[in-house]
Amino acid sequence: MKKAVSKIMLSTLLLSSFSAVGYADNPIIKDNFTGDPAALVQDDKVYLYAGHDQASAGGNFYYMPEWLIYSTTDMVNWKQEGSLSVKDTFSWAREDAAWASQVIERDGTYYWYISTNNKDGSGYCIGVATSKSPTEGFKDALGKPLITNQMTTSNISWDDIDPTVMIDDDGQAYLYWGNSYPNYAKLKPNMIELDGDIQKVAINNLKGTFTEAPWIHKRNGKYYLSFAHNWPEDLAYAMSDSPTGPWEYKGVLMDAFTTDPNDKNNSNTSHQSIIEFKGKSYIIYHTGALPTGGSYRRSVSVDRLYYNPDGTIKKVVPTSTGLDGVGQKLQSYNFLDRYIRHYNYDARIDPLDVLNTSNFDARWQIVPGLADSGEGYVSIQSVNKPGFYLRHSNFDLQLVKNDGTDAFKADATFKKVPGLANSSWSSFQSYNHPDMYITQKDYLLKLEKPSTDLNKEGATFKMSESDVKGVQLDNNAITLQQDAEGSLSATLLPSEPLNQNITFTSSDPNVVAVSSPSYNPADGKTTVTITAKSPGTAEIIATTDEGQFTDSATITVEKQKPETIENLKISVNNRKVVIEGDLAQKKGTDVAVRVTAPNGKLDYLDQITTEGDGKFSFAFTLSNHAAGKYRVSLGTANLTEMVETSFQYKSKPERE
Repeated sequence: MKKAVSKIMLSTLLLSSFSAVGYADNPIIKDNFTGDPAALVQDDKVYLYAGHDQASAGGNFYYMPEWLIYSTTDMVNWKQEGSLSVKDTFSWAREDAAWASQVIERDGTYYWYISTNNKDGSGYCIGVATSKSPTEGFKDALGKPLITNQMTTSNISWDDIDPTVMIDDDGQAYLYWGNSYPNYAKLKPNMIELDGDIQKVAINNLKGTFTEAPWIHKRNGKYYLSFAHNWPEDLAYAMSDSPTGPWEYKGVLMDAFTTDPNDKNNSNTSHQSIIEFKGKSYIIYHTGALPTGGSYRRSVSVDRLYYNPDGTIKKVVPTSTGLDGVGQKLQSYNFLDRYIRHYNYDARIDPLDVLNTSNFDARWQIVPGLADSGEGYVSIQSVNKPGFYLRHSNFDLQLVKNDGTDAFKADATFKKVPGLANSSWSSFQSYNHPDMYITQKDYLLKLEKPSTDLNKEGATFKMSESDVKGVQLDNNAITLQQDAEGSLSATLLPSEPLNQNITFTSSDPNVVAVSSPSYNPADGKTTVTITAKSPGTAEIIATTDEGQFTDSATITVEKQKPETIENLKISVNNRKVVIEGDLAQKKGTDVAVRVTAPNGKLDYLDQITTEGDGKFSFAFTLSNHAAGKYRVSLGTANLTEMVETSFQYKSKPERE
């Protein structure tokens, strides 16, 4: 087996590049409340179109007089490009209902499909505006709605909302929309007229109910229809081989932010757009994460989207860290198998859940202190509940939504100092009670004065990165002979993230087969056995469960060489004979020998197993005393023909 140069140095260099902490996190829009995001990819730029939520903090319905336009070239840094007013653009629409929309470009014209409320009291409807620019100059294309509530004969005034549009590879454009039930219609090439009847969309085997927010996209010849699902809303999706169906339900894409429709701290709606930009896929959605945010004061966020090899989509967990923030895990000093976790908004010290490889409730984002962002001051935000922080109340630590008040900021701010029990670890000193520290007591987190060594141990934690950032195989290339076995080991970056699952696949299992992976916690490596099946080349690809980072090794399988006996040597001393040689480094191979006397009779027959280096040796005494030529035949099970040789024996005269 030939091994390539080790990747240890490369791993070290890559790991060092992840040490910097970034704060370009979710929500991506922090200066306005925004909801119902829709994205348009144009060359090396992404445009984001979102409704501007302007309801008061205590409001109980949407107040959205305009849509806002943002852009980015890196999906991290966004700037506002413009806005579109309902009142100034659509004379027939109520000015407070800039509901979900989507923009698409065709032949140099941008078409902005919007949902709003008709002034005439007929209900919500869909309009379209056009421009030669993606950010300005949009004018009502029809002077009236494109889709009205009466066209679908709905009895619910808000059933005709949330347009999504796609242009297929053959040039045919499709418009989808709907609340309670999805509809679609073809569009004429001018993009502002329907081409045929409105059709109902059926989703086979749908578990739950379609609610709203359809979004259609195409990837690798498959069509995807994602949508808000149930109430409060999660996101689900269906797949099809055609833009007109039939559609097959595939499951939940993102869980609901709350199970309580009256929860004022979260959004009870969900709305998504899915894009591919510079070779990566993204899901853009809204939450209620900003202070005073909720169902009517939402905030747009973005996370990566990953597909499985069969084209289905991996479930997405909304995060506070977004695309380049850093998640941390906080390990207990005196209970090394326990970490700070949140459960039903309680902050606890618990073991990791081995059945939940993501362990998102043990992930935290350490951000500059809300009350004081000076050196050393931090706040501790939950990764999977954006906007929720560790806060002390009556000296108990809980996970609480940031309400933006000074009192909250002070209670949720701590100074990170060297660990009280071990200075290479960390302790967290209260901002407004500086003589008290976060500590664990009976597995719950409290704020206490560490007066004893045991208290100090309970107030000491190890902070390390929790998220997978990459994977490294120990070899770039391996050469094996047919039927031989080798091994590959993968190491995650950084070491010991919360999700350690790695999948190994062979690009051609007929050439190289891969065993099930085995994880060794002692060295942090996941190892597989690779078996050379037939001559050729195959790639072994290691893929992380989290983030779907990959590394690969090229396995070359050479045709099995015929077994040959080399370095054959025969020594004869009186009647003592030694026959030795080696079998091309073949360990554990049976070698048989037959020695025939000059008179044709069998003199010696035996079998031996080669050593680790392939060597063998027969030592025996001739049965015959006759001088002459002794024929030797050597063979193995895989030799195509016997090795034939001989030796001469000269008998000594007998003493008188």
